[in-house]
Amino acid sequence: MTIAPFVSDKELVSFAGSFFKDRVGSFRKDVAICLTGNAERNHAYFPALITCIGFLDLLSGLYAGRLEGHGLSDLKLYSARFMNAADYDPLRLEILYLAFRHKLAHLSFPYLVFDTSTKHEYSGHKQRRVTWTVQATKRKPSIELIDYSPALLMKKSLRPWPVSYDCRVRISVRSFQIDIVKSIYGSAGFLSYIKSDATAQSRFAKCMRVLYPP
Repeated sequence: MTIAPFVSDKELVSFAGSFFKDRVGSFRKDVAICLTGNAERNHAYFPALITCIGFLDLLSGLYAGRLEGHGLSDLKLYSARFMNAADYDPLRLEILYLAFRHKLAHLSFPYLVFDTSTKHEYSGHKQRRVTWTVQATKRKPSIELIDYSPALLMKKSLRPWPVSYDCRVRISVRSFQIDIVKSIYGSAGFLSYIKSDATAQSRFAKCMRVLYPP
């Protein structure tokens, strides 16, 4: 393991503090812009959500020690260590990643209903047909799964034929953002882990060499 080109763990820790301060500042600014309503009081909920997921992806990559080739399994490991495990259990993270991250990144909009049976990565014992509500209001938990008896979507939903669902995921972008930032700071946060653990420092340095080629 190496922390090169940092010359000491003190230098690395100092830079890590500055790095997270800079990234968190940009993260908060970008989400705030998305959640500021226009003249018609519309908000950019999905750009705010993909910004949250992308930032959490960055953190899980830093934790894993690689910024390329990391994925859902690393997100689960990071969340289990630095976030509330009851609020960010594997099932919610899978739905967040499979139903939102992939579709927002590639299609700009999630499927109206996400059928878990189409994804081999889904590990839930119960197959679900998941629709969604994304909002800015603070709610706990920030990602909530609500199971229903099978029903058809309301007529106001744009669709070419009847579409059924049996679960709704309700996401509070603002609370999600707050939880992500909290995962970095505090006595049990990611930054404290980097300060105290040689392996974490080596992985952080490895990622910095990718972001800032020496």
